[in-house]
This record gives sequence, structure tokens and C-alpha cells, in this order.
Amino acid sequence: MASDIRKPDKTNAMQAVCNSELFAHLDRLCAFLKYIVTEELEGRGDLIMGKTIAQDVYDRDPTEEGDANNVVRVDARRLRQNLEHYYDTVGRTDPVRILVDTGGYRPRFERVQISPPDQNNKTRRTLGWAAFSFAVGTGIGIAIALIGFGQNPDIQNKQSIQAPSKDTLRRQAVIEQSASSLQAMNLADQARSMMFPIFDRPRQQLVIEVFRRVIELGPDYFGGYAGAAQALGTLAIMTPPGPEKSALIREALAMADRALRLAPTDPWAQSAQAWVKFADREFDEAMRISKRAVALAPNDEHVLDIHGSIALFSGHFAEAARHAEKAMNGGRSNQRFANRNIFGAANFHLENYQTSLDAFSAAAEYGDPISAPSFAYQTAALYELGKLREAARKYTKLKNSWPDADIEKMLTGIFRDPSHVERVMQSMKALEDNQN
Repeated sequence: MASDIRKPDKTNAMQAVCNSELFAHLDRLCAFLKYIVTEELEGRGDLIMGKTIAQDVYDRDPTEEGDANNVVRVDARRLRQNLEHYYDTVGRTDPVRILVDTGGYRPRFERVQISPPDQNNKTRRTLGWAAFSFAVGTGIGIAIALIGFGQNPDIQNKQSIQAPSKDTLRRQAVIEQSASSLQAMNLADQARSMMFPIFDRPRQQLVIEVFRRVIELGPDYFGGYAGAAQALGTLAIMTPPGPEKSALIREALAMADRALRLAPTDPWAQSAQAWVKFADREFDEAMRISKRAVALAPNDEHVLDIHGSIALFSGHFAEAARHAEKAMNGGRSNQRFANRNIFGAANFHLENYQTSLDAFSAAAEYGDPISAPSFAYQTAALYELGKLREAARKYTKLKNSWPDADIEKMLTGIFRDPSHVERVMQSMKALEDNQN
């Protein structure tokens, strides 16, 4: 019950979130969270409104150009999603959780019963607790699967008149082999959905640990190696040239090769190989393999996201936009996928600036991944459209949310052609000059 939670415990819950690695670069969301929690603890929770948050947190005048309340709504949605992600992973053992229900901004608190710690220390590396919590969650799925697969066929037929899906058939086949193999598959599916945004180093480190746990559970399951290869490749992209980067590339290549040996025709294994080739700046080979992955799974949003990213950063903007749009129209879009961001960036380089802005706005509304580069693209698009005031405001938000982000270095490390980076940076530099 929330009534038995002491004020210090609520404060500690807030500090745990904001001090976590997952919130390390989310200064604006932490300011949002601290404000609403403080107001609640001071007895003013019923007075929290979008207008007061805009004024007190963002120093926004409700009469100024733009919809201040809309900014608050978008950030509230981001906060809910990031809190959910935090409590699903590194915050799973927190004794008190903070929730912000849809339709309002007032926080509420829940006490969580903590299970006794597991004695297996093998998996408790740095970030290992997060990987372990993922495994606990998938155990529930295994229990459900075992119950379902053990039912009388007549009962199952009454529950559903549809034929089993491809995923269901895969899991039925795997459970006949071993429960741990099914657990590995379920865990890999969860971790695969965490890979974007790619410029989030703590996220990639967490994902790698989860996939290492997948490999421990199912050493013969290709997905653990494919996922580890993608996350290691992403870390390599963000790492400056040197021994560390070379080591990450070598390990990523080894993981991708292992995935291909176990499942040479699987689209995920092919896509992982393409991504590692891309991380190693073998752009043409990455495109060739990624196209094959798309041909094998033309409607797989994960494969389409990877292909769209490779096409975008290799300079094939029309192809990136085309495949991103296909993923956008696939019916599923939430924080798991990056297709709207890819579509927005590709259209910027195609000089469709309004289309680019619309895509990034839709990404924010749907809760898709956001990062410092996505804000940079929005700033540049606004500048190109002559909306200098809005561009300056977006640039300020970028600096406030990611004060240490070196956008030029991030983009230079991933784009094939430096001139494409300059297309984004020139408007940022112009805005800096105007402000100085």
C-alpha cells in the first residue's frame, strides 16, 4: 500500500532512478520527475498540471509561440516509458517504484516485494543484475508455455480457431528440446527489442550482458550470438579507433560467425553479420548482406531497422527512406523500433525538410527511440525551413538534455561520407554563431 511508504523511501526511489546509468543523460526527464515527486511530497500533488510543469520545469511562458503543454505531454510519455524500462531492468530490485499514470502527471508509489537473492554468482558481472532480471521474467513465459503445451488439444482448439503462428510453432519445437532453450529464445527476443537508440552506450552494455546470459542458457541457439554481435558492433561504432575498438570488432565478428554457423539462412543471423561489417566500415559488403536479410524477412521490423540504418549511414538515402516507410506501415511501432527516426534522417538528406520534421514529431508521439542526433536533425531541418526561432529552441533543448554529446564526432564515426555530417552540422554551427 502506498500509505505505508515513508517520505524518505519515496525520495530514495526518485534518487535511485535519476542516479542510474539508464537516466544518466536524461537530465530533462530527471528534472520532470524530481519536480512532480517534490510537489507530491510537499502536499501539492493535486495541483500538478501541464501548465505548471511547463512554467516551473521548462521555464516556458504559456503565451509564447508553440504549445508548451504539448512538450509536457511528450516528455511525460517519455518518462513513463523510461521508468518502465528502468524497473524492467536495472531497477527491478528497487523496493519502492514510482508510477505516472496515463492521463495525468501526479506520481504514485508502490512497494515491491523483493525475492531472496539467487546464489549463482557466475552471471553477476557488471550490469549482470539486469541480465538476471530479464531471465526471471522469461521464466514466467516458460511456465505459461508449459501449461499451454500440456493442455488437451480439444481445449486448445476451443480457445482458438486460428492455426498456430510461426512463433508459436518455433517455441513448441524448442520446448520439446529443453526448457532452458526456450528461456534463451524468450530472453533474446526481449533483449533484441532494446537495441535502439544505438547511441546509448549504457543500453548497449546492458544488452550485451543479457545476450551473454542467453548464450549461457542456450549455447546452441543462434540468437544469443546474433544479438551479442549487433550490440558489440554498436559499441565499436561509438568507440574511437584504437585497441579497444579493434577488440570489440573481433569479438563481434566471432559472435556473428557463430550465429551464421548455427543458422546460416536465418534473417537475424544475416542481419547481425551485415551490422558487424558496417561497424568495421565495410559499407558495400554490409549493404549486400543486409539486402539478403531483407529478402529473407521482408516484413521483420528489426531487420528493416538495421537495413534502414546501414542504408542511411552509407549514403543510400532513398533506399533508407523506402524501407523505413515500409516498417512504419507494418502496424507495430513503439519504443522498440527506429523506423520513423530513420525516415526523418533520410528525408533530411533528400532535402524533404518538412517530411523530415513530421517523421521526428511522429516518433516522439509514438514513443520511439530518441537521441542527441535525432534532435540535431530536427534542429537542422528547422533551420533549413527558415524557422530560426524554433531551431534555436530545439538546439537549446539538445544542449540541455545532452550537454556532453559531441554530435559531430558521433555522426562522423558512423557515416561513410563526411560531407553528409557537414550537412547536419552547418546549421548547428550557424545557430551557435548567432547565440555568441
